[in-house]
Amino acid sequence: MSLNAGNLFISSYNNQDFDTSTNFQIVLAVPVTKAKRIRMLGATIANLMNPFADNDCQWTFTITTAASVATTYTVTFPTGRRWVDMNSFISYVNTVMFPIASIPGSVAAVPATLGYDADANKLFLTTTVASSRITMPGWNWNNNFGTATSYNSNYRLGWTSVVPVTSGSNILYADGFPNIFLRTNNIYVVTNICADSNNDANIGNILGRIPVNAPYGALIGYENVHSDFTSPVFCENIKEVRIRLLDEDYQPLVNPTNAYFNIVLGIEY
Repeated sequence: MSLNAGNLFISSYNNQDFDTSTNFQIVLAVPVTKAKRIRMLGATIANLMNPFADNDCQWTFTITTAASVATTYTVTFPTGRRWVDMNSFISYVNTVMFPIASIPGSVAAVPATLGYDADANKLFLTTTVASSRITMPGWNWNNNFGTATSYNSNYRLGWTSVVPVTSGSNILYADGFPNIFLRTNNIYVVTNICADSNNDANIGNILGRIPVNAPYGALIGYENVHSDFTSPVFCENIKEVRIRLLDEDYQPLVNPTNAYFNIVLGIEY
């Protein structure tokens, strides 16, 4: 017996052990046979994504005193929480993160405070040491993924320069806006069954892209109205389907495991 119906409904609720709602594999009870092309018809996913992930949670900068003593500090943003507004984010950084920032060989508080200019929509750092300077390292997207020298958080916070930037006094403004509430603007759906896609990160097998069009806590609903766009399948016979979700930086997307991802696939024979 094989399946020749036009639609295939898949949910992460039926995933296997150690899978998640954004990276899971389904074994079809009845295999699909003689399939030629596939198209993502629709999808639903809860927007419960937190802003920081492993690739952009570490923020590193240097403070140099008037006596030319330079100290590099690293703070790590939690990947399992969000902030409801800018005031709560600023308060968390200054009262929770900066007092326990790490420097090599010890733990010391950051002698600075984080502020926000609402009119300019920019963050700024102000040192509490007289006549000191702040140096923000140059941003490099894939510089040592997940380490203290991975400066991806600089970009998310608004420091987007690719070369180090040093303040002329005790204060250093970001040059871009702080993107600290929305994890991603789009969600890429990657599968093991389609073959016709590519992008600027050389990632293939992308079945579709879902715009994040719902606020945090709401349900993202997607319907593919472009019926002409379909992808050829790797194999005519489909038994196992692997689904992975990536953010707009092509990094693994993290959502609560019980926030199920549902997708409808259209099969052409």
